[in-house]
Order: sequence, then C-alpha cells, then structure tokens
Amino acid sequence: GYAELAALLQMDMRIVIVGGADDAALAHAIVSAAPSAIDATGQLSLLASAELIGRAAVLVTNDSAPLHLASAMGTPTVAIFGPTVPAFGFGPLAPRSIVVGHETLSCRPCDRHGPQRCPLGHFRCMRELDAATMAEQVRSLLPFTDAHA
Repeated sequence: GYAELAALLQMDMRIVIVGGADDAALAHAIVSAAPSAIDATGQLSLLASAELIGRAAVLVTNDSAPLHLASAMGTPTVAIFGPTVPAFGFGPLAPRSIVVGHETLSCRPCDRHGPQRCPLGHFRCMRELDAATMAEQVRSLLPFTDAHA
C-alpha cells in the first residue's frame, strides 16, 4: 500500500501527503512507515494543494482530485487505479504519467467512482499492488535518476 511505498521512497525523496481531513488515518499510517514524510492532510486549500502538486517532481495518487490537479499542473504522475479504470475517463493527462492497476482481476472495475467497501470483501485490487514495482515506476519519472543517465 501507500505506507509501504513511502517507506521504500523516503530515503530518495521528500514525501508530502496531501488530502482532506478524512485522509488523516491513511496519512498517519504513511508517517508511521516513513517518519520523514510530512503530513499536510486537511491543512491546505485547493489552490495551495495545486501549487504544491505543481512543484512536485512526481505525484503518487489514486484516481481522485490530486490526480486531476497534477494533470492541470503538468506534474508527472503514478496514478493508482484499484476498483476503477482510466477508461471511465478519469485517467491522468499529464505528459509523463504511469497508470498502475491490477489488470487481471475479473471483478475489476467494480464501481465508476471507487466504493468505500469492496463488494466481494477482499479489495485485492489495492492490497495486491506491489510497492517495490510502484517505487521503480516513481523513480523512472524523476528527472535525475540512473534510469535517465
């Protein structure tokens, strides 16, 4: 999940968590796994969030408002799609974006906007995403990495 991904990336980059106040529990889990991460959930206006995302080297997000802000700001994005799919029209539009999703699950997509609970009770579409693979995808979008040397 996001916490495991943050733990893998914290030595390579500064991690800032954005989102609404309702994202506080997830932010706490991320900070617990990656103590150097900065929790800005519930603290930024939409405009301030857009400014921060616009200055980011890369954004990791699910298919939510930050994804669309990154598209508007042209920020490279790793877009994580669990119960939804980009074909619904909510995919990233930034020039350098990567879509991550569990492509082989027969139950996916299960909802147009992402349910709060998995209809089948397993949420495999999110739980089975590999953090190490996602970390490599994040690094591939960074401007100065060995992958671009």
